[in-house]
Amino acid sequence: MNDTTEDARKKQLEIIFSKTPEERFLMGIEMIDYVRTVVENSIRAENANLSAIDVRIAVFKRYYAKEFSIEEINLITESMRNYQHQNLSPTNGK
Repeated sequence: MNDTTEDARKKQLEIIFSKTPEERFLMGIEMIDYVRTVVENSIRAENANLSAIDVRIAVFKRYYAKEFSIEEINLITESMRNYQHQNLSPTNGK
């Protein structure tokens, strides 16, 4: 979808490229963080009772479901759960 006029697009690029590389990098990071928050909120809106790890797994699936096979998705999400369990276990000192 492209609903931006050519003049507006040129002005946007002018503003963006007037910034330092560091400022542009931070803008990109902020956009990524914002989109992730939107995705997480969308997932929570569908099921408010999800645990933190279940939200992470749902985000992963939403981003990468077309990039991996079902078997790979299952292996990765199992690893995510195992990592979460190991790092939040009361016996590991964390």
